[in-house]
Amino acid sequence: MEVHLFLPHLAYAEIDSMIFFPTLFLSLKVKRNYKALLFSIGVTAPIFLVWDFIATWIGSWSFNPKWVLGIYVIDLPIEEVLFFVVTPFATLLIYDFLRTKVKDKTLNAFSRRNMIIVAVALLLLSVLAIRHSYTFVDLIYASLSIIFVEFLDEDLFKSRNYWIFLLLTYIPFLVFDHFLTSLPVVIYGHCSIIGIRVFSIPIEDFIYSFSMMNFYTLFYRRGSRIWIG
Repeated sequence: MEVHLFLPHLAYAEIDSMIFFPTLFLSLKVKRNYKALLFSIGVTAPIFLVWDFIATWIGSWSFNPKWVLGIYVIDLPIEEVLFFVVTPFATLLIYDFLRTKVKDKTLNAFSRRNMIIVAVALLLLSVLAIRHSYTFVDLIYASLSIIFVEFLDEDLFKSRNYWIFLLLTYIPFLVFDHFLTSLPVVIYGHCSIIGIRVFSIPIEDFIYSFSMMNFYTLFYRRGSRIWIG
C-alpha cells in the first residue's frame, strides 16, 4: 500500500527535508560545534558512501526511480548522499542536549573487554550470514564501529547518556526508515537480507543505524577535543 503523503520523484527529498529543516530551526537557538560536526561528517560519510556505492553496484539494494529526483552521484541518488549529511546534523543535536543537560553516569558493564567480545561475536555472526550481502557487511561494520570506539574513545560506551542517545535516535529512525522502506524508496536485492522486519524495516537497518551513530559520535567527540565549541 503506497503512502500518499509523498509526491512522485520528491519523496526522498521530502524525507531528507523533514529530517533537516526542523533541526536547522532548533540549531539557530542553541550553540553547536559546527567544526566538530563537519569533521565527523567528513570522516564518517565516506565510510558509508563507499559501501553504498558498492552495494548498489552488486545489487544489495537499489533506489526506486519513482520516488527520487533522478539526479545521481555515480549510481546513488543525490538524496541518498545528502542523507549522510542531514542524519548526523539532526541526531547529534540530541547527543549535545543530553551531554549538556543530563547528568551522566559511568556504566562499567560496557568495559573494553566486554565490548570487544561483542565485536568478535558480530564478526562470527557475519560469517554465518555470508550468503546475505547486506546482513554480512552490516555485521562487519557494526563490529568495526565497536572496535574503533574502544581503541579511540573507550569512555564513549561507558557513558549512560550515550546509550540513552542511541535509544532516542531510534524514534525518528522508525518514522523515516518506515517511509523509505514502505513506499518503497529503497528496494532490497534478492537474498541480500535475512527477511526479518519490524513493520516494513529490515532488522539490518537497525544494526546499520547503530554503526553509523557509533562512527558519527566517535569522530564528533574527537573533533570537539580539537575545536572546543
